[in-house]
Amino acid sequence: MTRKGSSISPELLELFVMIAQHGSIASAARVLNMSPSLATRKIAKLESALSTRLFERTTRNMKITEAGSIALEWARRSQEAQSKMLDEIAVLQKKPSGLIRLVATQYAASEFLPFFLARFCAEYPLIRLSITTTDTLVNLIEDDYDLAVHAGRIPDCSLIAKPLQPFERVLCATPAYLKRRGYPLSPEALEKHDCLVHFSDEPRSWNFLFGKELVGQSIEPFVEANSYAVLLNMARESMGIARLGKPLVKDDIAAGRLVELMPEYRCVYSNEGRPCLWLLYPNRHVLNRTRLLIDFLQRHVEPVQP
Repeated sequence: MTRKGSSISPELLELFVMIAQHGSIASAARVLNMSPSLATRKIAKLESALSTRLFERTTRNMKITEAGSIALEWARRSQEAQSKMLDEIAVLQKKPSGLIRLVATQYAASEFLPFFLARFCAEYPLIRLSITTTDTLVNLIEDDYDLAVHAGRIPDCSLIAKPLQPFERVLCATPAYLKRRGYPLSPEALEKHDCLVHFSDEPRSWNFLFGKELVGQSIEPFVEANSYAVLLNMARESMGIARLGKPLVKDDIAAGRLVELMPEYRCVYSNEGRPCLWLLYPNRHVLNRTRLLIDFLQRHVEPVQP
């Protein structure tokens, strides 16, 4: 109970956490499918119940106050406790239910996962999904995600990482670009070319295996982006050479819109690791519904052989 005797509902806490995450009432309201005016009234009700200001409001955004930070930590713990309670009750009833917050790369979310998620949801119809797309690795705990499907090198961290499906990356460019700038025949030749680079994917060095030899090549990006879809479209417009996942470009290569370059040089990471889709989740108690999805994907996704 609050100081004024009224209860703080889970829905109110969810709104508060969303505003803190998104930095604005309008953005949080959009995610929760409510009007900004209703969201404003609700957060004012929460501040009144707690007898404190949770946010400092400016014309552009909302900055959380010191009291708001304390309340936010409590709200997140409360949400997690409630989620665990519902999860454990659902296990007892053998009816897994609740929301899984999933963050995935744009390719995985749009092309790879739908087939498997449709079958997972058919098997567990009471489980709901919230999917966010980004090609950049996010902080799962701070951003309140249960599971990530990430493509790229995994930094040393507290996350549990399970390989889901390896894939190949290739260098590619349009015939028009290659006619204008010439064909690179070795990694060293990339110094004279316009390279289209992802911010978080070893952007200053492209690495290759030539036989058993690791070959590293320094790169000066012509275009940097945080989206492989953007880099693909830049490559399609003859802006340069991109290093992209083969599943993303195989149709363009087959149709002749893009040309695969230096196939004898295999794209790898600086530690010689092969690109892979990873399942990532925090090193803490995993809700039963999230564990069901992890196990389902590992059981049904067939690894692509090298």
